[in-house]
Amino acid sequence: MRRLITVAATVLVISNLAADDLNKKEGIKTMRESIGEVLMLEHALAQIRGGFIMRDDNKDATHEKKAVATGGHIHLKTKRLYGVNAAAELYTVQDMGVQKNDPNRIEPTFFDAKKSGFTTLSQAYIDTAWGNTNIRVGRQMIDTPHADSDDIRMMPNYFMAYTVTNSDIDEVTLRAGKIEQMAGWENGIDASKFINVGRSFGADEDTRGIYFASALYASQEDSVLQAWYYNFTDIAEVVYFEAAHEFYTESAHTVVGLQYNRAKGAGRELLGAKDSLTLGLSVQISFKNRGLGIIGAYNRENGSSGAFGSLGGGPYFTSLEDQTLDNIGTKGAAWIAGVSYSFANSVMEGLCIEAVYGGFRADDASFFETSETDIIVTHDIHDRVSLVAAFAFIDDKTASNDDYSQLRLIANYNFKGP
Repeated sequence: MRRLITVAATVLVISNLAADDLNKKEGIKTMRESIGEVLMLEHALAQIRGGFIMRDDNKDATHEKKAVATGGHIHLKTKRLYGVNAAAELYTVQDMGVQKNDPNRIEPTFFDAKKSGFTTLSQAYIDTAWGNTNIRVGRQMIDTPHADSDDIRMMPNYFMAYTVTNSDIDEVTLRAGKIEQMAGWENGIDASKFINVGRSFGADEDTRGIYFASALYASQEDSVLQAWYYNFTDIAEVVYFEAAHEFYTESAHTVVGLQYNRAKGAGRELLGAKDSLTLGLSVQISFKNRGLGIIGAYNRENGSSGAFGSLGGGPYFTSLEDQTLDNIGTKGAAWIAGVSYSFANSVMEGLCIEAVYGGFRADDASFFETSETDIIVTHDIHDRVSLVAAFAFIDDKTASNDDYSQLRLIANYNFKGP
């Protein structure tokens, strides 16, 4: 459901790209989306996860920060009565005490604002279904281009939102809604609390929220088109388009994606004048029966204010574990290239190894020029246990030379419901 049903077929990270196709409405995922994809667990009774993260500033060894945590959630849902049901989810993250004697060396993105564990009501909603229309009100997980779950820490992002989805038109899904609050590691203030989205986006005061509407067309053949409109109240209006088409040969499956993002300041422009125009191209190839996948992507930002940001990982094809196009903050470009191998029909079945390199550069390279190398290992041991290890190496090429590296390990165990 990431980015509603995004655009084209892809991988567990890259190389599983051939496993699903557009006819299954799985959608093209960016690297960041693949890394941080949430498998919707409404079918699950509970999940337990453990995590370790270490960030090392290469200029000063004393700046190394670490965190170890355990956590998970329990999700309960009623049966439908006259098309209506209710659900609630309790999420907990518990600090294992690493670096506790020196709070300045705790890696904070696993925890709350006090760098401590927490427990929160992550979901609590009413869901109604009549025919092909679904309405959901309350705390929930949503995934759209500019607001998404981005599950690359101990707790993903959640939103207080009102959403309406309709599929009366054949091959077309319509969606609209309003997002008011955000919890999770990227809300910018306190992961354990639902914060007004204006403040999460960086404003100094609350806003009326984010209004959005979208249309997704998924053909019965091999194409997907989607269009989104957002009104970030008193911040910006955003229009986003994405298209993908897949091609088959005897030995390979190729998916080509295009994207367009336009943002203009709106209302009181609480974050200053916004003028963003972003273009993107993605090519993903899976070689059938070989377990081999390759990916290449390019984004170009032509607006004066830089690429428009997101509440989450964002939609840009070049987004990696750490760097994203909007980090540049002005006109510039980004590109990535990667290769992966997925083991099948062996004792290591379910194991995928991937390496990706990306470059992020402002037109004035003295302002911003950074590269990132990611090595990602995922292993679905079986349908209940999964492991992710992500190594990110960031090389800052400006005069500040702010190089750093990051290691993230996450292990999940799912308890399935009846």
